[in-house]
Amino acid sequence: MRYALLLGLLFLPYSSLASVAITEIAWMGDSVSANYEWIELFNSGAAVLVDGWILHDANNLTIELTGTIPANQSVVLERTSDASAPGAAFLLYTGALTNSGATLVLRNADGAVVDQVVGGDGWENIGGNNDTKDTAQLVGGTWKTAPATPGSPPDTTATETATETE
Repeated sequence: MRYALLLGLLFLPYSSLASVAITEIAWMGDSVSANYEWIELFNSGAAVLVDGWILHDANNLTIELTGTIPANQSVVLERTSDASAPGAAFLLYTGALTNSGATLVLRNADGAVVDQVVGGDGWENIGGNNDTKDTAQLVGGTWKTAPATPGSPPDTTATETATETE
């Protein structure tokens, strides 16, 4: 019996070891359209199946995730159109991020919180700029404002604007 349990543990999907985080948010859209919002997720572990996962803001945004986020990769969730950000969208969603700020919560299929970002009033806790369309980016555990880098590592020279993820 012990050997069966040990073998079962060895063959568990590596996704249980994966670490998915919200790493960039274009809550303001871009210079083409305010509707071109997007959210980047980064998986720092092994490939993870996100079927049944939900990203929500408790206001007017609920995104149901499907698919697999590859190991050590970023994926971009785009609002309404694949034209919202360069590259192919991981998935398209409807709903909108409010410019007045929100708290984004990423939950796995069991409902457990995987990551949470407390944007604060006007996104003051994490940054982003509605005039320049610079996005809020998580760099080294600190939120910064910098030119958009959807699907790519953020610019490490970004200006610090906020605190670590909550």
